[in-house]
Amino acid sequence: MIKLTTQKKINIVCMLFFALSNFFIHANRINPNPKKINIYWDNSLSMQNKDLEKEIAFLDNYLVNIKEVEINLIVFSNTISLEKKYQINNANWADLKEILQGITYDGMALYENIGNANSADINLLFTDGFAVIDKLNLESAKPTYIISSSKNAMVNLLKRQSNISNANYINLLENNIKEALLLFDFEPNKILLVDDLQIFDDKQLENNTIQGIVYSKDGVLIGAEIKVKGKSTATTTNENGKFLIHANKGDVLEIKYLGMETRDLLIVKLKFYDVLLLDGNSELDEIILEGAYKDPTVNTGYGKKDKEKIGYAVQSVSGEDLSLARPDNIALQGKFSGVNAYGQNDDISQMVLRGNSLLLNIYPLIVLDGTPLRRSNSVTGQIQISNFINPANIANITILKGLVATNRWGSEGANGVILITTLTATHTKSKDSKPFDRALVRDNDYEENLSAVNTSIRVKYMDEIIKVDGIVKKYAFYLKNRTGYKDDFQYYINMSNYFLQLGYKDLSTKVLTNILEKNIGDLNNLRFVALKAEENKDFELVEKIYLKIAELKPLEPQSYRDLALIYTINGKYNKALNIYLNIKQDKFVGVNFSGLMKNINNEMRHLILNQKSELTLTGVPKAYYNYVQYDARIVFEWNDRDADFEFQFVNPKKKFFIWSHTKDKNASRIIRENNQGFNAEEFLLTGVGKGEWIINIESNIKSNNEPVAVKYTVFKNFGKANETIESKLLLLNNISGKYTIGRIKI
Repeated sequence: MIKLTTQKKINIVCMLFFALSNFFIHANRINPNPKKINIYWDNSLSMQNKDLEKEIAFLDNYLVNIKEVEINLIVFSNTISLEKKYQINNANWADLKEILQGITYDGMALYENIGNANSADINLLFTDGFAVIDKLNLESAKPTYIISSSKNAMVNLLKRQSNISNANYINLLENNIKEALLLFDFEPNKILLVDDLQIFDDKQLENNTIQGIVYSKDGVLIGAEIKVKGKSTATTTNENGKFLIHANKGDVLEIKYLGMETRDLLIVKLKFYDVLLLDGNSELDEIILEGAYKDPTVNTGYGKKDKEKIGYAVQSVSGEDLSLARPDNIALQGKFSGVNAYGQNDDISQMVLRGNSLLLNIYPLIVLDGTPLRRSNSVTGQIQISNFINPANIANITILKGLVATNRWGSEGANGVILITTLTATHTKSKDSKPFDRALVRDNDYEENLSAVNTSIRVKYMDEIIKVDGIVKKYAFYLKNRTGYKDDFQYYINMSNYFLQLGYKDLSTKVLTNILEKNIGDLNNLRFVALKAEENKDFELVEKIYLKIAELKPLEPQSYRDLALIYTINGKYNKALNIYLNIKQDKFVGVNFSGLMKNINNEMRHLILNQKSELTLTGVPKAYYNYVQYDARIVFEWNDRDADFEFQFVNPKKKFFIWSHTKDKNASRIIRENNQGFNAEEFLLTGVGKGEWIINIESNIKSNNEPVAVKYTVFKNFGKANETIESKLLLLNNISGKYTIGRIKI
């Protein structure tokens, strides 16, 4: 028996390891001569800055080494714009090359369009890796070589993804053609390079391969066009002025270069053609690209506010209408709509004005003669005694449920305010010695007559595109003019709107998403495009964007609320309900939902009321089966939390109230939005009587670098059988001054 030393044992193990490694490497080696190839060609906006000539040159050399292959071309951005098969024989890919050279770059890349990457032997993916709202994921794909020639390519991502698919990443800015081809497992000594081909014999003539160089008196010409007259076969010269094209004896090559005389070349014999182009007399047509047209104080009964006048929907009863049966308690039930006792307790401090919540204090704030009292707490069970208020001494009681309550008292008034004015307080004398009631609002009469808001602007290019015939020419007009407006988001918005009006929804979306391609990862732009896509009824795109925002901002409550809403719109009711239940059960650790709880409560109830038969209601608190109805529910959402604007609400009696979203007047609100992560507010109208409400807006957006928008949604008869919904998206960049955005008749 042979005894092995420890060292010999180690050596044998190492030899076996390397032998096995070599076996698996060769077993997994990719066939360098595939029969079928998918070429995925990313034509999103960011790809317009790549080096197309290098990519064409790479394919020229790659196909010369394969010669025979079936290629399925898939051109994609937000949608697949072209899918076509080509049979390549003897490396003749002129038709495919012509298509690639004529591709336009527009919209954002959606990598979900690489959906059938197992249908070929290998895949070639030409992209820079910019993922706006989804991710490049090649885990289940056949070997996918990723080729890029962009200076801004996501190199690490592309390397990782190509390796995942058992292929290689090819950076044409770093790898020369031969280095790139070696990554395909071609045998080094058998690699053919187009620039090395010499065409001087009859055998090459049978292959119909013509080669040459184009130059002027100043040197070689890069990008000169060579086309076989009467055919679709065409190519361009590379960085060395060389070209390779397939043609027959008797064919005529047309050679063109901007500013040079066009030359026709008859193929009479096989050779390497030197083509000299002379200076021409032709001049470019001039293209002109024009830029885009570019207090009095108020006595509210609970303290004085600035001159900003206040009008609001209220419910009020006088002291004479109150029951005096119990001198130790003020009876409110039956006197105000929507006011209910919590459980069996009818104490005034334990009324419910704005619906139930399992996690938050639902009791209202009591303000006595302008002084807020300490609130009872439904969560801790701590009750604040209110029986010291004598019902016989009450002049009137006002219930504030929405506008004033949330604005004047912040989170303390979030569940409504019971405003009590005593007889003692009302007998303050005015200058003319007449008593007056301090609970009445004064100096807030609405006397303006504002124009309806119009956020569109008149620009020359919009007048011009209308005159262009046919969608193909209109799209070409858009692309041609885009150069002059490449950083103007309004150009993309206007053109997107126009194509949508013509009925081309996919094209409209492609144009709109350029805003995202130019500012990848910008949350304000993501939110804007989501709001705009919702207006365009492109709800699938909205869902994708909100999923992306939730991924980027998992600690912001707005992320979950927006997802729940779009799931509801897209019919994914149980997904929406699951989000609401997780919010109610405090399962989103570290997320503060207090700024959105009003919206969430109403939206959850709305979902349950309308889709009860579609929902799995296990675990849903019974309180959410009882729906609260309102004459109107008004919801505002905005994409930029630092946006500067104000809303004015005018009631049917022409009294008004202002809700400010400005750093000058409501800085604490903006700070809270940014700290917690929300950008929405709702206002409720109930028990306000018949008449018309007017909603006005005043914008003070000073920057035009990014879109700033407000979405305005009105639910009339909210929660009732005759509920209607009206929504508008306002681009605040185009609003200067004060305008009416809506009128609500109740």
